[in-house]
Amino acid sequence: MNRISITIFLALLATLSCHDKDDDTPPNCGCTSKTIDTVPSDYFPEAPIEEQTSGLLFYKKEENIDFFDDKHNGLYNDTFWIFKETEGCYNCRRIHIICNEELLGSEYEFLKSNNDSIPIIFRGNLKFLCVELFVAPADYFYLEIKLTSIEQQ
Repeated sequence: MNRISITIFLALLATLSCHDKDDDTPPNCGCTSKTIDTVPSDYFPEAPIEEQTSGLLFYKKEENIDFFDDKHNGLYNDTFWIFKETEGCYNCRRIHIICNEELLGSEYEFLKSNNDSIPIIFRGNLKFLCVELFVAPADYFYLEIKLTSIEQQ
């Protein structure tokens, strides 16, 4: 009786684990996932577009210590990030980790060899990160972004 129960259980488990996933379904997070918002955002029409689309571009390396990377072992090191300040909020930060760095071309390569940042104007589609992040009591917000445009200020 035990063998029959175990065999039925294993067959059921194999059937459930071999379920074909629909290849057309985008993931819930990461660069290929569904867009959750845009820059500039349609959800905050009261914020001036100039404020929404300006930021600082920098190249995130291991030696640039960040709360996020401290908790996730440098998952997003050696990538370009956009830092956005929130006016009037000392404890706020918006970080957009760039998905499509090929859009940058060679124009921003110099940032890889120093710890500098440059002011930019950008637009793009925002995506959730594939890691859970809880930062309290600060207002820190990390997303991935698929850029549609970028230029130096």
